[in-house]
Amino acid sequence: MDKKLFFPIIMSFLTVLGMQYFFNKDEVKDGSVPQNVQPGQSYKVPTREELSKPINLEIDFLDKKVKAKEVLVEVESEIWKASFSNFGGVLATLEFKNHIGVTKSPLQTIYKKSFFQREETCFLVALNEKTPYFYKFEEKKDLGDRFVVVYKVETDGWIIRKVYNLHKDSYQIDFKLEIEKSSKSASAITPRLFFNSPFIGEIEDDTSGVIYSNAKDGIDQEDSSDKIFGKAWVAPSYFGLENKYFAHTMIKNSDDFVRRAFFKKTPGNRLQGILEGPEIESSKSWNFSFYMGPKSLDDLVKVDEKLETLLSFGWFSFIAKLFVKWLDYFYRLIGNYGIAIILLTLLVKIPFIPLSIYSRKKMDLVAKHQPFISRIKTKFKGDLARQSLEMNKYYKDHNLSQMAQFQGCLPMLIQIPVFFSLFRVLRGYLDLYQAPFYGWIIDLSSKDPFYVLPLLMGASMIWQQRLSPTKDEKMKTAMLFMPLVMVAVFINMPAGLVLYMLVNNLFTLGEDVLRKRVFR
Repeated sequence: MDKKLFFPIIMSFLTVLGMQYFFNKDEVKDGSVPQNVQPGQSYKVPTREELSKPINLEIDFLDKKVKAKEVLVEVESEIWKASFSNFGGVLATLEFKNHIGVTKSPLQTIYKKSFFQREETCFLVALNEKTPYFYKFEEKKDLGDRFVVVYKVETDGWIIRKVYNLHKDSYQIDFKLEIEKSSKSASAITPRLFFNSPFIGEIEDDTSGVIYSNAKDGIDQEDSSDKIFGKAWVAPSYFGLENKYFAHTMIKNSDDFVRRAFFKKTPGNRLQGILEGPEIESSKSWNFSFYMGPKSLDDLVKVDEKLETLLSFGWFSFIAKLFVKWLDYFYRLIGNYGIAIILLTLLVKIPFIPLSIYSRKKMDLVAKHQPFISRIKTKFKGDLARQSLEMNKYYKDHNLSQMAQFQGCLPMLIQIPVFFSLFRVLRGYLDLYQAPFYGWIIDLSSKDPFYVLPLLMGASMIWQQRLSPTKDEKMKTAMLFMPLVMVAVFINMPAGLVLYMLVNNLFTLGEDVLRKRVFR
């Protein structure tokens, strides 16, 4: 390695380590962060008969007509508000008070359904046949750290009781299903538990499935293509649904309820998760835990560390998670996510200043000698041995390294993981939704409505090319089209991501000016 290159690399990595220490040193060390919620450690293996049964997606309701008035029971914490209905004893609405939508009201992922939308409700318990729908509200309790809501129904010699525990400081819902046999002549039943995908009416977004993968010891995400329908997953530890910003997923099944799990498409063209239990002939109860909340790093890991994979940070997740912490830190400091993105961009660029200046000097040097090197290649193109000899002589006479061109590109290669990590963070970061910057930028998660930022980004690239012109005609033509290509790629991207690209380009222009005036 070139000795002159060694110092910039060391300086860049020392700067990164220093910043990482600064931003992580204030993390909680006293054990107050909630422990990981472990999935059930064992499952009763389903029998061959259970596995071979046809998948049952339908519900045969015992009550065909409205026989009672719907009554909602509301519970509310500082971060969420929920309501339950005696129609099905289900979770009827769920909204998130820290996340505001277009109408300036909290975002919701579960909406109240009519009597005729019974199949689309959340935490509905279905039986083989004659599923009861009108439940009796039993009690609501405030236990300090959580709310408890209980519903009960009696049907055909069985008593079904639903006990909800909603944690006040997180998005975890614990659900206990109790089925008690009240008549000796009652027939065996096979309960199924239905729960909804998150749906935000003002955001058009695809829903995908969430399944625990034993092979990866992690969570897989399945898109909503036809291949996930008509397929059963045997005793999954995690099973649920997600969209871009929210997730509804089972994270714990401690009493071997789930024998099979599958997905269903509702009449409203959305998805449901169905957890199929065992056939029972006597009283039985089961405990579940669900995560039903935003795909925010802190909120996810507070409930279960494995849920952080829902953020889809990819190969460079350790870098992306650091960027999330920095972005949150700057927002708390400034109160504007646009400014926070600018500060994050500058912070990411700072460690690479030594490498960038070094690489640009190398690229300028290569550009200076490129016409002479091209002449040698042209002159001896029919004699490769003589060409190699003359090239080596030219490099030696002008004190050039044959690796100079690669050294000039090295910093760009090093920054590729940084770019892709930031791309992942800014493209799917929930807090940027409806977050304003200044003026016409009122939502950093949406495209610039007047395309000002993409055009400025393209102009900054043209300006950068003018500061470092090339004499190679083919390269000059390629560089001329590059700004147009980048504008076309980013024109419909989230404004927050385009802002990052624009600031990054402007900072690079500043580096060029600094290099030419100070480090010549």
